[in-house]
Amino acid sequence: MDSKHRRDFLKLCVASIPALAFANVVSADEKKSQAVAQPAYRTPGSLEPYIDPLPIPKRLMPHGTSKDQYRVRMLEFKQPMHSQLPPTRLWGYEGQYPGPTIEALRGRSIVVQWENHLPAQHIFEIDPHIHGAMPPTPAVRTVPHLHGSRSRSESDGLPEKWFAAGSSARYDYPNSQPAATLWYHDHALGITRMNVYAGLSGFFLLRDDEERSMDLPSGDYEIPLLLQDRTLDDQGQLVYSPTHDDGLKLPPGVWGPEFFGDLPAVNGAIYPYLNVEPRPYRLRILNGCNSRFLNVSFNLAKSPTDIPSLITFHQIGTDGGFLPKPAALNKVLLGPAERADLIADFSGLEGKIVTLSNNAPAPFPGWEMATTTHAALYEFMQFRVSLPISNKGKSFSMPPAIAFTQLDETKAVATRDFVLSELMDDKGRSLGLRINDKGYDDPVTEHVKLGSIEKWRFINTTEDAHPMHLHLVQFQVLQRQGFNAGAFRNGTLEFMGAPRPPQANEAGWKDTAVVNPRDVLTIIVRFEGYTGRYLFHCHMLEHEDNDMMRPFEVVPEG
Repeated sequence: MDSKHRRDFLKLCVASIPALAFANVVSADEKKSQAVAQPAYRTPGSLEPYIDPLPIPKRLMPHGTSKDQYRVRMLEFKQPMHSQLPPTRLWGYEGQYPGPTIEALRGRSIVVQWENHLPAQHIFEIDPHIHGAMPPTPAVRTVPHLHGSRSRSESDGLPEKWFAAGSSARYDYPNSQPAATLWYHDHALGITRMNVYAGLSGFFLLRDDEERSMDLPSGDYEIPLLLQDRTLDDQGQLVYSPTHDDGLKLPPGVWGPEFFGDLPAVNGAIYPYLNVEPRPYRLRILNGCNSRFLNVSFNLAKSPTDIPSLITFHQIGTDGGFLPKPAALNKVLLGPAERADLIADFSGLEGKIVTLSNNAPAPFPGWEMATTTHAALYEFMQFRVSLPISNKGKSFSMPPAIAFTQLDETKAVATRDFVLSELMDDKGRSLGLRINDKGYDDPVTEHVKLGSIEKWRFINTTEDAHPMHLHLVQFQVLQRQGFNAGAFRNGTLEFMGAPRPPQANEAGWKDTAVVNPRDVLTIIVRFEGYTGRYLFHCHMLEHEDNDMMRPFEVVPEG
């Protein structure tokens, strides 16, 4: 290089030094800015409660130009469950958890195209020994069930009618029943517990003219609340870790009889809050837990260890619709899948914080538990009475008594007994559960006539309470009564104590009801709607997956 070119090169280098230095400074600033913008994530056990607002599930809109055609895709996605956690990998309907709320009108049928767009690999390890999950069955498969719906068998979501990723199913829902809080969730044979836990559930609100005439709180004052429990790892990802009855954790991919999460989730958010006005609100509460029972209350106490200061609320509806008359309560017990339509009045509580609390033990009812094996979830969310009262809300008065027809026991053409039992190994640990010592694939033994009325009795020989659910129908609870377990082991059903009628808040139409240990639950049911194959089962998802579920067949009258 000659002297002239060397001088030009040196000048260029000198001129470039400030620019390079500035570039280095900007790069450092950017790094500093990025460091500031990066959220300060915490471990699940150190989360600050009540710093995130309650999410309200979006309403699903019809697909295309038809008002009665819907499309619902099952998708994998990431969604934060708490602002101090990274986004969690989830499965959900239309890419959200919970799924979007479907609203329908009584007497107006809708069609839903359910599409499985999930990946080929499941989020959780699957137990290949469970009935329905054995190879060569694909790991990822789904079948939606509209819980509480009176639908034809081919649209009911039978567990064996699953479809794999890349496939779809078209279901018709006639909605020929009273207004009620229904819900939809996955029901795939052998993996229901994991598919629902991954996020596959959502509300279905059926409305009618009677509901409209009541001038109930609506719009911003009608809030669906899906209560669930979840366990997360230090990266904020779902952990499905079932246990034995004694609390012993099982290796990944091994079935266990129960699952209890460490954290409360409401509409997919951990410890959320909702700002409310000092007025009545309608709260549509669903226990969407796998195994956990909830005894829900509205508590003014500042801490779960303080003496409770409970607010009286009114339950106006249950699983199948409105109660004959509202029931005043300060607690409501909900087994998995049960719903409660509540009116909570925050009037006169300006500036107060009301905590949605729970004091149900896990397992439930916990009578045989010498020591606690699972942490209680004492709180789920806060209602902050912090908003000024608005003029947009309708005036409200408690719904009056409504016409209600009690089914006539004398018209029952049969009484069927169903013994709930648990298979145990030599260590006293569960190998699975049965109804009348049969599993789901055993031949159908219950053939009921369309239009007939029957009494069904569930006899619980286990140490857990079981929420028993019937597809197709809504039923009425007649009574609960204890029985002599020793005599029953010798083949005799000997009742003990006086029969207990249903509580006021379950004296309406139900599709799920709790039977306690050493109790007989008697229900009365009219099999109306359609002929075909349906099922009944325990709605503790771990139980129904192995193998506390049986089919029944509705046959034509005569």
